[in-house]
Amino acid sequence: MSTASRLMRFRSIALALLALAMAGTVAAVLPPSAAAAAQWQLHQTDRDRCWDASSLDADFNGNAEQIWFDLDNDCRWDTHQYNTRFGDNFHEEVSYDMNENGAPEYLAQDTDQRVGFEWAYFDLNQDRIYEYKRIIPGSSLDYTTRGAINNATRDMMYLFYARTNQSLLYPSFRIP
Repeated sequence: MSTASRLMRFRSIALALLALAMAGTVAAVLPPSAAAAAQWQLHQTDRDRCWDASSLDADFNGNAEQIWFDLDNDCRWDTHQYNTRFGDNFHEEVSYDMNENGAPEYLAQDTDQRVGFEWAYFDLNQDRIYEYKRIIPGSSLDYTTRGAINNATRDMMYLFYARTNQSLLYPSFRIP
C-alpha cells in the first residue's frame, strides 16, 4: 500500500471517529426534553379515550412544524396542519380528510405569510388530484385581485369616455 493511500485511509478513519465523538458529546450535552422534542407529542383536550392532537418539533426549536388533529373524536387523525417552506412563523397548509382514508378532500393554502389562507383546493373524487382551485373570499389575495379588476374597469371606462365622450355608466345612446 502506498504512503498516499495510507494517509487518505488514516484521514477518513480519523474524520469518522471525530464525527462519532462529536455526536456522542452533543447527545450527552442536550437535555432530555430537547431529545424528546423530535418525537411526536400527543395532546388530550377533552378527557375522552382519544388523543385530540399530535405535534412534531423536528428541528428542536420549540415550534411544531406538523400538527395532526382529530376533530370528530373517532380516534383517527383527520386534519393536518404543516409547514411547506420550513419556517416556524406560520403553518402554510391545512388539509382535511373527512372520511379519513388518507386522501384529503380539502386543502387551504397560505401563499404570502399574512394572516389567513388564500387558496382552497377541492378533491371531489378522492383521486389525490385537486379538481377545483378557488381564491378564498376575504383573503389578501382576494383583495388584490378585486383591486386589479376595479382598476382595469376604471381604466376601461376612462378610455371609453376619452375616445367617445360618452359614459358607460350613463349612456346617452341606445344599447341593444
